Amino acid sequence: MIPSQFFKVIVVFAILLSCNVLIISCYSGNQQKNSEKKPMGSNTEVKRVGMVIKIDSSRMAEYLNLHADSNPGVRDLLIKYHLRNFSIFVTQLDDGNYYEFGYYEYTGNNFDSDKAKLDAEPRNKEWLKVCDPMQIPLKGEVTWKNMKQVFYNK
Repeated sequence: MIPSQFFKVIVVFAILLSCNVLIISCYSGNQQKNSEKKPMGSNTEVKRVGMVIKIDSSRMAEYLNLHADSNPGVRDLLIKYHLRNFSIFVTQLDDGNYYEFGYYEYTGNNFDSDKAKLDAEPRNKEWLKVCDPMQIPLKGEVTWKNMKQVFYNK
């Protein structure tokens, strides 16, 4: 018969060994995924874009309604021109103003060309005619202020 303390040590060892195998397999899988810098089907690295702008607080409800999930807006155009994971966040800061933070990932091969094509789309122009007056560019800007990426966790 195995003494109970020895049995406990064996069980703990088995659990630790199982955890190590699990951790190593998860780490290996993540390393493989993280080493892929290119999105599937693309010849370029992902360009991550962050931007900020102020929003007219008197038009906040209207702005939020325009961006509701039920409103398709120009989502298909964003996808067509390789802008993925486009997200907009809104917050009110201590100064009483509302600010939007926008983020997207560009997965195409020619950012300037795709951006120009998106800008030329009639539906996008109409969308911006509605949204732009609700936004207040930060001092010295004419539209969203691009932000510098200082960290990315793969």
